[in-house]
Amino acid sequence: MRLSETATPAKTPALVPLVVRSGFSLMWGTATPAALCRRARTLGYRRLAMTDTDNLYGLWPFLAACDREGIQPIVGAEVTEPGSRRRAVCLVETPAGYANLCRILTRRHRAAVFDLGTAVAELGAGLTVLTGNPGLIRKWRDAGLTVAAAVPRYPVAAVHPLARAARDMAVPLVAVPGSFLLDPADAAVHRLLRAIAGNTTLSGVPSEDCAPKAAWLATPAVYARRFQTCPETIRATHDLAERLVFTRPGFGTIMPPWENGTGRGADAELRVAAFQGARQRYGQDLPEAVTTRLAYELRVIADKRFSAYFLVVRDIVAQSPRICGRGSGAASLTAYCLGITNVCPIKHRLYFERFLNPGRSDPPDIDIDFAWDERDAVLASVLGKFSGRAALVANHVLFQPRMAVRETARVFGLPEGEIRRVIRRVPRYNTGDGSLLDHIRSRPESRDLDLASPWPEIISLAERIIGLPRYLSVHPGGTVITPGPIDRYVPIETAPKGIPVIQWDKDGAEDAGLVKIDLLGNRSLAVIRDAVVEVRAAGAVFDERNWVPEDDPATRAIVAAGRTMGCFYIESPAMRLLQQKTGRGDFEHLVIHSSIIRPAAGGCIREYIRRLHGEVWTPIHPLLADVLGDTYGIMVYQEDVSKTAVALAGFSHADADRLRKILSKKDREYHLGDFRERFFAGALKRGVPTDAIERVWEMIMSFSGYSFCKPHSASYARVSFQAAYLKTHFPSAFMAAVISNQGGFYSTFAYVSEARRMGLKILPPDVRTSGVRWAAAGPDALRVGLAAVKGLTAETCRRTVVRRPFANLSDFLSRVRPDAAEARALVRCGALDGLLPGANRAALMWALARWEQQERSLSLFEDEATIPVLNPDAEIVRLRREFAVLGFLCDRHPMALFEGNPAVVGTVKADCLDRHAGRRVSVAGWLITGKTVRTRRGDPMEFLSFEDETGVFETVFFPEAYDRFCAILEVNRPYVLSGKAVREWRAVTLTVDGVRPLAVRPIDPRRCAEIECPSHRSRT
Repeated sequence: MRLSETATPAKTPALVPLVVRSGFSLMWGTATPAALCRRARTLGYRRLAMTDTDNLYGLWPFLAACDREGIQPIVGAEVTEPGSRRRAVCLVETPAGYANLCRILTRRHRAAVFDLGTAVAELGAGLTVLTGNPGLIRKWRDAGLTVAAAVPRYPVAAVHPLARAARDMAVPLVAVPGSFLLDPADAAVHRLLRAIAGNTTLSGVPSEDCAPKAAWLATPAVYARRFQTCPETIRATHDLAERLVFTRPGFGTIMPPWENGTGRGADAELRVAAFQGARQRYGQDLPEAVTTRLAYELRVIADKRFSAYFLVVRDIVAQSPRICGRGSGAASLTAYCLGITNVCPIKHRLYFERFLNPGRSDPPDIDIDFAWDERDAVLASVLGKFSGRAALVANHVLFQPRMAVRETARVFGLPEGEIRRVIRRVPRYNTGDGSLLDHIRSRPESRDLDLASPWPEIISLAERIIGLPRYLSVHPGGTVITPGPIDRYVPIETAPKGIPVIQWDKDGAEDAGLVKIDLLGNRSLAVIRDAVVEVRAAGAVFDERNWVPEDDPATRAIVAAGRTMGCFYIESPAMRLLQQKTGRGDFEHLVIHSSIIRPAAGGCIREYIRRLHGEVWTPIHPLLADVLGDTYGIMVYQEDVSKTAVALAGFSHADADRLRKILSKKDREYHLGDFRERFFAGALKRGVPTDAIERVWEMIMSFSGYSFCKPHSASYARVSFQAAYLKTHFPSAFMAAVISNQGGFYSTFAYVSEARRMGLKILPPDVRTSGVRWAAAGPDALRVGLAAVKGLTAETCRRTVVRRPFANLSDFLSRVRPDAAEARALVRCGALDGLLPGANRAALMWALARWEQQERSLSLFEDEATIPVLNPDAEIVRLRREFAVLGFLCDRHPMALFEGNPAVVGTVKADCLDRHAGRRVSVAGWLITGKTVRTRRGDPMEFLSFEDETGVFETVFFPEAYDRFCAILEVNRPYVLSGKAVREWRAVTLTVDGVRPLAVRPIDPRRCAEIECPSHRSRT
């Protein structure tokens, strides 16, 4: 007879769920910690444990969710033994128990051999351990641990021996029904996750690889029914839970240790070092403004006990001669004097309180950029020096729409080609508006997409795993250093590269009080380094110590004109257009532009440009006149939010900073309501009209969680100016460094085009003279590096460089020994031309074939050795093969091949577009990059960059044009575009209303067949 779920035995307390897994039990659990806590509250639970398998990944989201839902958390984890079925749930009783749980989990992930029984016996103090293994119960009881016999369901025949063992050993028998699901409907999601994890189909998932059917978080009544024949197990569970009063680790702020080698304390040492550095920066006689501010900062730093942190960071940056200290830390004069940052906070009026203030409770962090190819060595040094006390911060990679749909389609058994066709139409990130299927169908490029069965089922199921964790990766550079063993604070894993990684992401580390140091890689620093090295190697005198590129008139001119491709943060199409529209190339305005160019700031940008060009404006309220005076009355920087809250609404610096910080939080909706109320109340109290408050609040909301603080923008602007200076005065060295360091926003193709427009000659790769990397060949030429040759291995490049000179082709082949494909590539790009003077590339192919047959008795290249070459030097054949190997042409832009083509006759060149402003024109161009955005109504539109041999031009595809043409547009293809040339201030863009793909044909159709363009990834 089926009993009612409400038939709870009288006087039996409600069961407390002690074995609950979230989605952080990777590829098993189906719910987020927030969803679990919401469900637990609705089911009537006042206490809840979250015990994810072998990790504490979700600890801090769980604790935050418990706080929101009014639930008392129980901290714990399930620990498994690899290669066996032995497992235990460890619940934390005390702070010492928490540290021991972290150590157990660390050993589970990092030990070569992990024995669950031994590990828990050694480290189980301060824990309550639940297991269904009688042998482990006896071992841990004998070791003096608090242990209980765990009964997942009752009655079950297999449980009876456990019940007898519990009685014999006098340990509690507790009811611990485990859950992986929120409700039974999540079983399909769970099975999907198991199929993805096992790389199999849905039907191929063994039943033993799935959670039991009853593994969902049920009501207390359901659990009472399940255990009605043994209600004492529920009482034992309740009594056990009542003893678990530990609710969270309380470390406070955990600073890295400073190794004292001077006999001075950290505060005294920092004071000495800061004033020494100040004299190096400002001279022996320090200005009063410097001494006053430095004394204030040092006092705040000492009061917050952050002195050791600054000293540790100082020692780290001393390893590299070129760094970019950025983020809010660049507002600190102390950091500037220590050489951690390179922008003077006094000169540029940087707001120290954005970084640190007396009321700030959470720890700040300092972000340091190193050259991208030096970062790993810096990290290795830090991890070595602080071995056992340092690790990198994790990144929790979540299922995003594309990943979710792709993985789900695979377990349905669909072929990769069909999956790719659909994936291109799936948004990269969750839009949060309507179903994913409707969103895909609404996209203009999906008009011809067949979404017949099983696609609706696939997409619907995939939508249910979006936002769940997929795997653990490593943060780009976040590093945590602790005074004692780090695995007492947080469990540690080992990344594939062998480096230690904490189990929390950056938000979790911050919530825990672990102070993070971001040690990041930056390609532009490597570009500047390499360009300066090449400039000096060419004999030029270059004094970096006294280098002030922002004061150079020629550099300011190219910045103001937006001719900044390759120049770090100011090279994107949006930034170059903003520079053109403003016409300002000074440092102060570039700092503004680096921060205002953010999502959702379109209206602010237009208003800023209008005011910049002379439109009269007044502050929204007199209280903001000084706060926003430097930015024409518009909020530009993160700290503008804080300053406005202080000035307009009477917030303290600490509360104002909390408001600023909430804007970037994932759960900002939980907090903004309260802050809005306080903001309006405080501003009204100061006599600010409601309409003015509304306008200011709207400006605050425009930040949408993304913007820069002013010190960060200033740091980026300095690096951008350094790059622009080198581009202006040493173009060949600079462009060689840009391409060798794999560029930035654009492809190698686009940078080669830019170099050619700058008047530089592109010399093809040559095995006799080329290095592995690109290099300046005098002031007016670039030599293509061997690494640019598609298919050429790093080892072949190395052998080529170290074994030259070569007497002839045979000598090169005998000593370098390239394989067949590499040899063909070298011929086709011209790298072997100099080894057979007077011969053409067809002759080189024949010579290669003969050598190969003699040396290896093989044909070097399929059928080319036997095909008669009637027109061996047909220009279009040479260009086609060169493009296929290099991805660009050395002696011309591909658009030059269309001269005389009827489709381009009458089109306007890119450098003449501004002369046709206000008119309808046609322009032929090569698509190099693009960005899709959405209008306020949610319609997609696109900004695309095209180029010809004369310049780059920007285009706008409004929703109607996007709808018509998006399906035919692909990067690295030529098009004829029609539309209106629109001038906005000093910038001209093309508003497109017509697109025709250009058929890629040779100059003279009688000479050769059609050019064969290689396939490229579609921009969509």
